[in-house]
Amino acid sequence: MTRLTTTLVTEIALGDYDNELRRKTGRSLKQIAVRGACSTDKRCTPDETLRVAVIPISSGKGVIHGFTNAVYDVTTHLGYRSFITRRQDVAGLAEALEKQADIAFLADDDCFIAINLKLRYVVYNHEATARGYAAALDYLAGGVEKKGVLVIGAGKVGNSAVHALQKLGAEVAIFDIDEKKAETKAAMHGITAEKCLDKALSRYSLLFDASPARNIIRSEHIKPDTSIAACGIPIGLTDEARTLVENRMIHDPLQIGVATMLLISSSFG
Repeated sequence: MTRLTTTLVTEIALGDYDNELRRKTGRSLKQIAVRGACSTDKRCTPDETLRVAVIPISSGKGVIHGFTNAVYDVTTHLGYRSFITRRQDVAGLAEALEKQADIAFLADDDCFIAINLKLRYVVYNHEATARGYAAALDYLAGGVEKKGVLVIGAGKVGNSAVHALQKLGAEVAIFDIDEKKAETKAAMHGITAEKCLDKALSRYSLLFDASPARNIIRSEHIKPDTSIAACGIPIGLTDEARTLVENRMIHDPLQIGVATMLLISSSFG
């Protein structure tokens, strides 16, 4: 799992972020998350009456100060009844059940999940992030159907992004620094594996950056119609490239991922 920092998760202003998303995509965080959650199931109906517990986990490198509060803030911003458990780890999960939570959020160094406790349904952050950012890119670009989209990074998020973008009708290609990995994922999805990132970036205007690599998207790669969903941390754009595409780029440390996790986990049953 991408390692967040206290600085990243404590600088979130959800009102401002919602306004930014509306300005860029015409949709709020909640609307983007609903689209991401329901993109694979037309019967999807999120239930906002469900009670949400956010459980601090202290294993591995320990709790990132501000993380549970940031997750709590996103869930309450979307209108759900949420609380942070007073206890951590297993005791926190027990507390969530004792307080009749319907959904539990918890994360360690390797895995970030939301669990629908009644249905025993697990939502993984990497899948939800991919689906939410694919929906955001679809809105940002005025639709991705029949358009070429380059996914950068063939890890868990990138692999899930390919699937989500295909559901939206995009013509997807994938690049990874590990060429064999990219080819394996491409064969799995029936898409193109790009071998040279520079050449690929010169041809594609719609980008889904799921790589943790820095400075791989430079100013010369930015075209007038470039739109980018950049969920990787750290962000892959140089400062100059980011300035050129700022109004056509979506990037945040956890808002879209958490929002989509919540909407998926509350949309069944």
